[in-house]
Amino acid sequence: MPAPAPPPPRVEHLWSALQARACAEDDLPLDPRRWSRREVGAWAARRGARAERFPMNGKALCLMSGDMFAAREPALGLRLHQEFRRRLAKALALQDLLEKLMAN
Repeated sequence: MPAPAPPPPRVEHLWSALQARACAEDDLPLDPRRWSRREVGAWAARRGARAERFPMNGKALCLMSGDMFAAREPALGLRLHQEFRRRLAKALALQDLLEKLMAN
């Protein structure tokens, strides 16, 4: 008698596995909501901003408006905000896709 098929993986498990194995081009986790303070600082520094101006984790960075980015880095703030929002949107879209695939 063949062994029963394993249960399908849940979205959370797929998402965690994807996060653990796949990083964006800058070696940071795909989902910025999961970034540590160190990872936020690395992201900012790689884009020419001063890491010490962003002493927060990814969840806190998600709450910042364009004006808040600009207050921390006047020359780069709005561009940083736009780039961050694009990255967050990609992560949310991927999570949504995984949830839809698992629902079927």
